[in-house]
Amino acid sequence: MLNKIFSFVVIICTIGLLISCKKDPSILKVYVRSNNHVLTPDAKVRIVGDISENTPEHFQETRTNESGVATFNLDDLFDSYDSGQEKVAIFTLYAKDSSSLFTSKSIRTKAYVTSTETITLAE
Repeated sequence: MLNKIFSFVVIICTIGLLISCKKDPSILKVYVRSNNHVLTPDAKVRIVGDISENTPEHFQETRTNESGVATFNLDDLFDSYDSGQEKVAIFTLYAKDSSSLFTSKSIRTKAYVTSTETITLAE
């Protein structure tokens, strides 16, 4: 009977360890503000991996939601890194509202972290 209880405890502990090893998602949240510092809904936002900084080639584009926030899931990008390689990515961030010109900025993200960045659109 004691062996069965011990085996059950070992199984439960093993399952607990496996569940706790699950990694957090790699998310980038970009807050887009107008030149008046107002959050801007429906702005176009794109990120481009900076290959000169050892970031794999990567491109994503989306629009901000009604709160002026664009969200990018970077799990696939970081899954492409070799084991042992530092999971950091450098991007050029581009954003624009209804104007024809993009505002750009360099940003840094890490795997398993929700990174946040704010970009203020040029006039």
